[in-house]
Amino acid sequence: LGNDAEKAAWNAMSSAQRDAINGVFVNIGKAIAAFERSIAPTPARFDRFALDLATGAEPKGDAVFSKQEILGLKLFIGKANCVTCHNGPRFTDNSFHNTGVPPVAGLPPDRGRIDAVHQVEADPFNCLGAYRDGEVAACGELRFMVKNAPQLIRAYKTPSLRGAATRPPYMHAGQFSSLDEVVAHYAKAAPSVEGVSEVHPLELSDRERAALVAFLKTLSE
Repeated sequence: LGNDAEKAAWNAMSSAQRDAINGVFVNIGKAIAAFERSIAPTPARFDRFALDLATGAEPKGDAVFSKQEILGLKLFIGKANCVTCHNGPRFTDNSFHNTGVPPVAGLPPDRGRIDAVHQVEADPFNCLGAYRDGEVAACGELRFMVKNAPQLIRAYKTPSLRGAATRPPYMHAGQFSSLDEVVAHYAKAAPSVEGVSEVHPLELSDRERAALVAFLKTLSE
């Protein structure tokens, strides 16, 4: 990284100087990561709805879902099969998938996970590097990650859906400007420009698409 002058300055340093700078860099990163782990999402309408269902209470106030939102929830966990990747408390499986998202004109080529895994392996700051805090045994995700498989081509990490309605644009490079466009993409399921998309076309009516969007909005406060 850096321009020629910056690279020359770095290479002119002694190993001890570079290690000291790396140590500061690492500690700043660890401090930021520790803070980020302390952040919990604000409970949304869905959480109040789900809590009432789980406890057998009668939903009240904004915990009451409309018929459209109920239909969207049923589609999310059923016919549309969104829950396959968007599951758990954060609505993400934390994995990588090719979903046929189109590239963005004018941006450098991006093949997704297939190229990134090699960068992760070579990163001196990864979990197996000299700056780790724990034991190698704690680095299971890095030690056992899939490194070279067709399904990694144009595969991108599943994002959390919490707060999705309040943070457009969507997809890894902001390809879609609205949740309506996202749902339309998955309903159509166009082939991937490279590799094989895991998404199959959905026979969703306009009413069902609108219901899915309505449900997704309940995940935002």
